[in-house]
Amino acid sequence: MAKRFVFRLETLLRIRQQREERHQRIVAGRLRQIQQAQRQITDLERQMRAGQEAIRAGQRPGRIDLQQALHYRHWIGHLHKNVLETQGHLGYLEAELVRERVALAEAARQRKILDKLKERQWQRYRRGEDRREVNEADEMATVRFVFDRGAKRELVHT
Repeated sequence: MAKRFVFRLETLLRIRQQREERHQRIVAGRLRQIQQAQRQITDLERQMRAGQEAIRAGQRPGRIDLQQALHYRHWIGHLHKNVLETQGHLGYLEAELVRERVALAEAARQRKILDKLKERQWQRYRRGEDRREVNEADEMATVRFVFDRGAKRELVHT
């Protein structure tokens, strides 16, 4: 009975797979944060446009409500400050994403090294098993040939 294939570094391979999956989750989380920041910027810009429209609407013919105009200008300034802060945070998130993708690529490379080693050892094992099976078949054919030859001699001598 042939011994079954055992990859001695299976535990290390599993650890590297888990590390790669952890890095994939980190990258996915960072991408979600980036999308959220982009949505926030879009929302803030929409609010700024709405405030500018409100100021324009207040400046149409008739009386101009100075308090309301100042309120909207202050509000637009506040929104603009938030957009700039969010854009700065977005830049930070994108830089972190680059760093985390590099870590993910390294983790994938480390896992692939062990995958290739495991595949090579499996191929070597299969070649050895194939050779063993061929040798066993040859040996059985030789034994059968010798047995049949001996049986034929006995028939001729009797």
